[in-house]
Amino acid sequence: MPDGQPWPRISIVTPSLNQGHYIEQAIRSVLLQGYPNLELIVADGGSFDDSAGTIARYEAWLTYWVSEPDAGPANALNKGFSAASGDIYGFLNADDFFLEGSLRKVALEFQAHPAADMISGHGYFVNAAGATRVPVFSDRWHLDRFLHGTCVLFQPATFFRRSWFEKAKGFKASRSTWDMELWADLALAGAAFHTTDAFLAAFRLHSGSITAATQSRRDRMGDAVAVRERVRGRHESSRDRVRTLAYRALRFARHPLRTLRQRLYFHSTLGRWSL
Repeated sequence: MPDGQPWPRISIVTPSLNQGHYIEQAIRSVLLQGYPNLELIVADGGSFDDSAGTIARYEAWLTYWVSEPDAGPANALNKGFSAASGDIYGFLNADDFFLEGSLRKVALEFQAHPAADMISGHGYFVNAAGATRVPVFSDRWHLDRFLHGTCVLFQPATFFRRSWFEKAKGFKASRSTWDMELWADLALAGAAFHTTDAFLAAFRLHSGSITAATQSRRDRMGDAVAVRERVRGRHESSRDRVRTLAYRALRFARHPLRTLRQRLYFHSTLGRWSL
């Protein structure tokens, strides 16, 4: 590193299921970072497309990979991280990709903020071809806004220290909001959150993604409420709903064009106005 210290080891886990059209770009976006202390682990859920063949071509550069049935993305991630040895963890879905130089920025950010246990950056929504970028921003961490659904971290640009992942006991495989629930578990464990203004990753919106599925959206909405109620220690009240509306109005007032641009992009790629 610039101060002569060794670069921290970064472990990236990529869960995958039938993402043969995109997984090569995800893998290459990690390996071509040029980061000097890196491990990439791919946990494929037994895809029946050409994913396994694509992954196998990169076997020499992977720390570990497997293609076998699993219990979903959270289970695949837990399996992958059980084989990891890094100081810093991150996960990249098979249809997303990192931007150039992202991992060096992440390592330098952790060095500049040694008290931070989790760091989130910004990124882009892209279409199926990986083009037409619309910027998306991680919010500055605020627990009350999180409990009202208005503090969102951009998942592929979020990284955390291994020690805190272990304190949180990994991902909860019982819900569809495994990433959001990890943020909640880290917060409950006392982790310190930090947001960087660096753009680190791209999140692909396409018809074959989990995000695009209508039932998955319903499941995520219900599970998100359950996570917030677990952290809050009680059921959502009418006062909570009013507070949520107030937070959303404030957020829109601060960045109206950003919000409108994202909503229009959701409609053009997913056929609806929200994720």
